[in-house]
Amino acid sequence: MKTLIFGGSGQVGTELTKLFQSDKNVHVVNRHDADFTKPEVIETLIKAVDPKYIINAAAFTSVDKAEVEKSLAFQVNAEAVNVLASCAVRHDAMLVHYSTDYVFDGLGNRPNQEMDPTDPVTVYGQSKLKGESFIQMSGCRYVILRTSWVISATGKNFIKTILKNAQTKDQLTVVSDQIGAATSAGLISRVTGDLIRLDNLSGIDSGIYHLCSSGEASWFDVAVYAISYAAKKGVSMKCDPGDVIPCRSDEYPMQAERPLNSRLNTNKLEQMLTYPMPHWSSCVDGTIDELIIKDLLK
Repeated sequence: MKTLIFGGSGQVGTELTKLFQSDKNVHVVNRHDADFTKPEVIETLIKAVDPKYIINAAAFTSVDKAEVEKSLAFQVNAEAVNVLASCAVRHDAMLVHYSTDYVFDGLGNRPNQEMDPTDPVTVYGQSKLKGESFIQMSGCRYVILRTSWVISATGKNFIKTILKNAQTKDQLTVVSDQIGAATSAGLISRVTGDLIRLDNLSGIDSGIYHLCSSGEASWFDVAVYAISYAAKKGVSMKCDPGDVIPCRSDEYPMQAERPLNSRLNTNKLEQMLTYPMPHWSSCVDGTIDELIIKDLLK
């Protein structure tokens, strides 16, 4: 079961690397090995490995930078993905690709389902949706996993930022009108591994599946919970949970618009896996526990 993982140094890629570390048939490459602006490099790597599974954890993920670096965002999130899909067809491989809730318009007050209309309002979301389209049109076997609010002990993410700030500032202001579910990169990795095992046993249908933790909360709720949990674990905090101030998104302007509704309906995926997604709070707990164990919170 040869597997080739792109984006091995990112949040999800790091967890995939740990998951498959004892499997000699799994090859992991990072951005230094595979420049997604050079299609020939991608093709050469895939030809050399001849994998049964191609997992793409690489992406242009800076939502704000994508607004000013549109060409690069589409090159990485769409054009390179088109190359991956074409290679998957030639090598009769399944492509596992990660997408995002940003393909939706971020409106509404219910979890988005896989077949709901897409209408991205950011360049990042538009580039990710184009990547999805290339995969679907390629004719390859594929699984597109849309996720949101990814957190881990690796890289840049909300939990690491909020806890670092809470250790040095008396008061924090966090948006309270964006709703979703913090989802650990570890959960995404485990589900990916389970899908590959399931495909090997009985085969799975190509398609788009939503993958995130259960429950819902605002970024404000997640911040208050994370600070409370870290403090209970003995992490010294300058900012108490009661000193986190809620605000509206329009009071915290950013270059790219953030979706108010990042909810994703995971029923389709859960039915295939036959187990429920864990609650977002457990994803936060696990991330903070790992940060403490690795002494990354001082």
